[in-house]
Amino acid sequence: MGEIAIGVGTGRDGNNYFMLRDIARFLRGTPKQFEVEWDQEKRAVNLISGKPYTSIGVEGYMILGDEIKTAIRSDAKIYLDGREIDLTAYTVDGYSYFKLRDLAAALDFHVGWNETDGVIEIDPMFGYTPEKTDDGYAFRTNVNVRDTQQKYVFPYAQVSSVQQFSYKNEGLAYAYVQDQNLVIVTPRKQLSLEMKYPRLGDVIADEDGNFYVIWGRKNERSDEIIETVFVSKYSPEGEHIRTIGFVGAATPWGDRDSVKTQLPFAYGNSVSAIANGILVNYYARVAYSGHQSDNVIAVNISDLSPYELPNNAYTSHSFNQSVIYSKHMSGFLFASQGDASPRGFRVNGANGSFGDQNDVTFHFYLESNANYDMSIINWTFAQLGGLAETGQGVALVGASAKSIGEEAKTEKQNLFVQIFDPRAPKRSPSAYIGGTVRSGATSFNINDNQNSPLTPVTDHGVIWLTDHTDRNVITPQVAAADDRIVILWSEVVEGETNYESFYTVLSAEGKVITPATSLGNMPLNSYEMPIWHDGKIWWAYALNGKIAVTSITP
Repeated sequence: MGEIAIGVGTGRDGNNYFMLRDIARFLRGTPKQFEVEWDQEKRAVNLISGKPYTSIGVEGYMILGDEIKTAIRSDAKIYLDGREIDLTAYTVDGYSYFKLRDLAAALDFHVGWNETDGVIEIDPMFGYTPEKTDDGYAFRTNVNVRDTQQKYVFPYAQVSSVQQFSYKNEGLAYAYVQDQNLVIVTPRKQLSLEMKYPRLGDVIADEDGNFYVIWGRKNERSDEIIETVFVSKYSPEGEHIRTIGFVGAATPWGDRDSVKTQLPFAYGNSVSAIANGILVNYYARVAYSGHQSDNVIAVNISDLSPYELPNNAYTSHSFNQSVIYSKHMSGFLFASQGDASPRGFRVNGANGSFGDQNDVTFHFYLESNANYDMSIINWTFAQLGGLAETGQGVALVGASAKSIGEEAKTEKQNLFVQIFDPRAPKRSPSAYIGGTVRSGATSFNINDNQNSPLTPVTDHGVIWLTDHTDRNVITPQVAAADDRIVILWSEVVEGETNYESFYTVLSAEGKVITPATSLGNMPLNSYEMPIWHDGKIWWAYALNGKIAVTSITP
């Protein structure tokens, strides 16, 4: 927010007191705006949230500074949206002054002290955070990290600047890089670890509270194969235990140098899961051949020894990844957003095969004569959300054009879910719960230059949750919550950067329990899945150099 003249004074208690109407003018036009009305008959101040403030010409009247003024305790009642609230007010020269943090708590806007610049910050984009909270989270300012909210349609995912994960039974933990250190914040502590390698892929914890960090580095040389992907284990106190490195060999081609990982965490995400003593990391990368795809590494968490996962979860041009441990399958389940081999949202387990189009549960359109033109091939008209498991099966959440045909090029991306039994063979129609059939035709040959006929395809069990023609659904997210499915997403109008966030709650069978509910311009952590804990959905987000933790009760 910009600077304005505000009537402010310091009380004998050392706290800053601000003129109410100055704060109202300052917040006018923001999500936290409010109107101020004086009821002479009742001798009451009425605050109306969401209504633009009407100036009366006294704003910025005086800056008290070191000048001593007589402050009289006000006996006027204070009402917020018709409900009386307990705020201590003082009258100076006929104007009401309030403790800034009291106003922030009542009206839910952020106030903090910027020690670097020596100024008080008021930011209506963020909600109020007490100086000390019961859950231990602190609102962080002057954090040099990229915003976590994606604001436009883009085919590639990315590694979020704020990693989030569950920590023991305490709830949400998050991590970010600051001043060449990895900062890890849990509800009860903060750790600062030296960056072992320059690229951060993921952070996760086991049930005992040990931390696992997935690092990476680019090999600038192509004539020498070195380890480029690493897993480090740290104790709950942050003591380094061990690090193991990988060359990132791609499973379908064995140990050929050209398909090993030269640049990890590129043009996609890096996600991890821990189950039965095994840590699996599923990441996007660029091979020494220059080809982009995904890859999987796995370790035994007891000693970080490599674990040979019989996995072929390989997708050529893989722009987003998701991995969960499926109780239905008693194994890890992978989902990817592929634009080539195969082309679609692919879901498979540890026994999948390279490029198997039968693993595609949701197809993307590709025209004939693509002729390996990446400006055509890379656009899938879709974005992967992720996987979540309930007692009924596995939910795949994504956003996509509704058609499998030329119409997809101009259609808006809409939100959908497919719920299926992951044990069913080759995604048979009987595997899906509810939904409708989605049919069309697409090319599977990215090299085609002969105008070859398109191949008919059918997707089953598609449950559309939005039906927009004027805006796109982007960066959907999903979490399982007591056998319900909670989905978060953002919506944008093409060509604009303004966004609106939403959530919805579905039953395990995909029935809508809570319709799409707006969160306003609340930022999401666009490429991290939210965390279900203690009856709430939690996430951490970064915006304009600040990090905050927020939650909803679905």
